Amino acid sequence: MGALKEELDTLARKSPETLRFCGKVLRSERYGGSAILMVVDAAITSVGVNYFSVVVPRVLQFKEKFVDSGEISTLEDLVRADESRLYSIWRNRRSWSVAKGVAEELLEHGDGVEALRRWASKAELESWREWLKVSGAGINTFQYLRMMGGVDTVMPDRIVRRFVERHVSAPKNQVEFVRFAEDIAHDHGYMAVELCWLSWLSSYDDERIRKYSALLEKI
Repeated sequence: MGALKEELDTLARKSPETLRFCGKVLRSERYGGSAILMVVDAAITSVGVNYFSVVVPRVLQFKEKFVDSGEISTLEDLVRADESRLYSIWRNRRSWSVAKGVAEELLEHGDGVEALRRWASKAELESWREWLKVSGAGINTFQYLRMMGGVDTVMPDRIVRRFVERHVSAPKNQVEFVRFAEDIAHDHGYMAVELCWLSWLSSYDDERIRKYSALLEKI
């Protein structure tokens, strides 16, 4: 697994911004600590579109139009938001259904970032379906929300899996893969969330790594 450590080190040298960003992720400080924007980010990400070219621009547009204006200032506001208005940002019914469903789940634990962190601290990976009963939201969305809620873990998506499996045989079961990836990250001196984000960057050339690393500083 020395090659895995070497690749992680190389990516970390290319993008120290990613390591700083991961600290922000675990402190729930993304988007200025807005749970609303973190939920919207996770909901748009859930449909499998490109993160940097599609998800981030839409979230920033949502912020400008709805959050900065005060129209949506609480998770309850997001649950009650008129979908026809939300379509002006992103015309995808499933994404907004996931956003509203997640917001509704989090409201059972309070409001704002405190609700996200409280939920994440209680939610258990092995019984993830019991903790995220939202149609259209799978284990990757569950794990992404846990990360933004302060849990050092990974998403078992195809990019992270492909990155890990280039170097070592990994469990096929998604839950087992998460535990495996957490362990190998820590064994190599990285947080699990760092392995996750560095894996995503590994798909790009150096020019895009620089471009997307700079973008991480803004979100």
